Amino acid sequence: MLNSSVQRQPRLASSARESNRAKKLTLGGAVLAALAASSCCIGPLLLAAFGIGGAGALATLGAYRPYILAVTAVLLAAGFYLTYRKPRATTAGDACGCEAPHPQAGRAGRIGLWIATVMVVVFATAPYLIARVAARGHEATAVTTPGATIDHITIRVEGMDCEACSVNIRRALEKVGGLHDMTLDLKAQTIDVAYEPAAGRVQAYVAAINDLAYEASLPGQAPSAIR
Repeated sequence: MLNSSVQRQPRLASSARESNRAKKLTLGGAVLAALAASSCCIGPLLLAAFGIGGAGALATLGAYRPYILAVTAVLLAAGFYLTYRKPRATTAGDACGCEAPHPQAGRAGRIGLWIATVMVVVFATAPYLIARVAARGHEATAVTTPGATIDHITIRVEGMDCEACSVNIRRALEKVGGLHDMTLDLKAQTIDVAYEPAAGRVQAYVAAINDLAYEASLPGQAPSAIR
């Protein structure tokens, strides 16, 4: 009986290591997948913060965002299963206690799981949170010339994939000047701009959006016709 228990010890220890490795891989994969799903939104903001162009190029990853989020959910579910699954019952021959669950290791695994879960949720919801914060910030700082006329123009912007795209576009239009407000329609791939009219201002808006690597155009105009 003792010899059988001793022979089983290496196998049990190896099984425990493999289980822990699987947990780490699934949780790490879930976090990385969530980060990849948000790179199309967070990436352009980081590029803009460092004064680097190409925001629209990263935004093209948004087409794959639903699939990446699905992979994230599967990996996270696997992490929950591996962490909370019921351990095998100990046997009478388990002299070393190798089969018994280790409370400290289990607690650390659960903490790691919930930290990874919070990170995944933050990355997955980042585009919506960023857009809301940016919109509120614009409302708080927007300045309109008293008595100024406000016109509206719809600009088609191909390449937008989430609400966070509005942050860089709004910032580019603000640099041109005269921006009063902007709303984004992802389904139609358009933005509605409320602005103070001035000579060449609308064309400047289109050119500024194209500089972000999106494909912007006015109604009846070919994309990227204005640079």
